[in-house]
Amino acid sequence: MLQMDDSRNCWLVDTGYCQKRAEACLEQGVVTIDIEIHLMDELADDIVNLKYIDTKSSNFEYLREEYRKMDDKFRAELAEEFEKIKLPDGSPEALQQQKLELLTSRLNRLREEARLLRETMKEFDRFEKRERIKELIRSRLCYIGEGKLNSWSEDIFCFANEIHNGDLVIMPLTDESYFAVGKVRGGYEYAENGLNLRHLRDVTWIQEKLHIPPLTKLQGVSRRVMPIEGELKASLMDLLDKQ
Repeated sequence: MLQMDDSRNCWLVDTGYCQKRAEACLEQGVVTIDIEIHLMDELADDIVNLKYIDTKSSNFEYLREEYRKMDDKFRAELAEEFEKIKLPDGSPEALQQQKLELLTSRLNRLREEARLLRETMKEFDRFEKRERIKELIRSRLCYIGEGKLNSWSEDIFCFANEIHNGDLVIMPLTDESYFAVGKVRGGYEYAENGLNLRHLRDVTWIQEKLHIPPLTKLQGVSRRVMPIEGELKASLMDLLDKQ
C-alpha cells in the first residue's frame, strides 16, 4: 500500500496523444509538456530564466515599500509592548497575565498582517511572470487568440514554476481512463537534442498504468497542465492509498 501525503499538490500534465512520447517519459523518468513544440523551443532560455525575472514595476516596488514599512512598524511596536510588560516587583500575577495576553494578541495581529502582505506580493510576482510569458509568445507570433494565449502562458508558467519537487503528476495514457502517476524530483530543464522530450521535469513514476475514471473529465480541455483539487484529488489520493 502506498502512503500518500494529502498535503502535496497534484497536477494533470498532458503530454499529448503520442503514445511513444508517454512511453519515453516512463522509460526516462521524466514528464514533458504538450504545447506547440516549435514555439516552446524558441522560449526555452526565457522559461529557464523565468525565476530570475526582476520585477521592477511601480506596483511591485510599492508592495515592497509597504512590506518594509510593516516590518519597521512590527519591530517598533514589539519593542514598545515589551517595555509595557515590565512591571514592578510584587505586581499582581493577574496583571502580568493580562499584559502577556495583550502582547500575544498584538503579535498575532501583526503576524497575520504580514502574512497577507506576503501573499499579495507572491501573487503579484506570479502575475508579472505570467504577463512576461504572454509578451514572449506575442513577440514570436503574428497573431494569437486571447484564449489560446491565456491557456499557453498558464500551462508554461505552471509547468516551469508552480509544480514543485514532491508534487504528484498524473500523465494521461492513450488507453482511455488510464494514467501514470509520478512524484516530481527536479526543476524545469530544456534538452536541445531531446526529440519529443525537450521540455522536462524529472519524475519518479509510482504507477505506470492506473485506472482512474474520475480524471477523464479533465481530458479534452484546452489546458495541458492543470491542478487536481477538491473531490477529484481526494478520490485520487484514496485510490493511491489502496495500491
